[in-house]
Amino acid sequence: MKPSSGPISTSPRILCISLGSIGKRHLRNARSLLPNARIAVWRQHTAPDSEVPEGADEVAGSLQAALGFAPDAVLVSSPASEHVANARPFAQRHIPMFLEKPLAARGDDLGDFPALCSASRGFTMVGYVLRFLPALHAIRQYIADGFLGQVHTARVEVGQYLPDWRPGSDYRQGVSGQNKLGGGALLELSHEIDYTTWLFGWPASLQCSRARLSPLEIDVEDSAHVLLEYSDKRVSLQLDFLQRVANMAVQVVGSKGTLMADLIKEELRLITPEQPQGLALEAPKLPNGNDIYLRQFDLFFSKALPGYQPVYPQTAGFEGWADVDSAQKVLRIVDLAKRASDTGTRQEMKP
Repeated sequence: MKPSSGPISTSPRILCISLGSIGKRHLRNARSLLPNARIAVWRQHTAPDSEVPEGADEVAGSLQAALGFAPDAVLVSSPASEHVANARPFAQRHIPMFLEKPLAARGDDLGDFPALCSASRGFTMVGYVLRFLPALHAIRQYIADGFLGQVHTARVEVGQYLPDWRPGSDYRQGVSGQNKLGGGALLELSHEIDYTTWLFGWPASLQCSRARLSPLEIDVEDSAHVLLEYSDKRVSLQLDFLQRVANMAVQVVGSKGTLMADLIKEELRLITPEQPQGLALEAPKLPNGNDIYLRQFDLFFSKALPGYQPVYPQTAGFEGWADVDSAQKVLRIVDLAKRASDTGTRQEMKP
């Protein structure tokens, strides 16, 4: 499905910062939703006179040129280690920003950036795209409605063999496998940390074990096991670059039954004493893999660009997007998990 464009009164100016694999997807989707937009790409590590990428109208070769482009909205898709430096000049100018996750490579890199975003008059959103997965909204609603009774434990699992992530690219050169760029299973797979806390809230404390268990040529952990501790439940996460068949799964154990979810197939089942083989639960499915990214940008553009008319009917009342505050807390969990693993101690999640 290719959505019709969201008509606006003028042609907006969109700046894309960086053009890696996710940046290219964002450029394509911005063009799809905003066919009349003027789109510039700021490619920091490419010659200023480089060829204009397909879907864009021009290339900005410096920060000065990017600011001179006078964007109406900015899409930041650079490595996590560069997010704050790239975004700060635009936050200072109250320009709406979409920031790819994670917010930064380390919490210490943020400084006053969250406060700057909070003070900005421009809408700011962080790209935890799984917030737009209908199956997760269904799980959240089942929990909120008491369908499972009291939740006691949950398990969240995600894994895929890193060399298979981006066919045609050398995984050793990518962001995911390099510590200096903000790689590693904890940061790269922080989507699962984000939606886990969206489903269950913020934990009181956590424990973690992370390691590089495979012969992959990377300098970061390829697997991490995190235990989030709440006053009334425990939630475990397994995040890895190792599984040869991609897997995204959720198990929620409640006093009335257990919910099992395959998030790749977007299928939910309820297991109870009366239905030990499992009963299929209703959950909407996306028409294709890119649709979730289009929904994310439909929300961002509807908040960032005056006059933009949302394409998707769900956008108007959508409230599940990730803001800078929640993304900062996810980064805090990542930092605490690394410390917990490195020191072998439980870490408190202080307010």
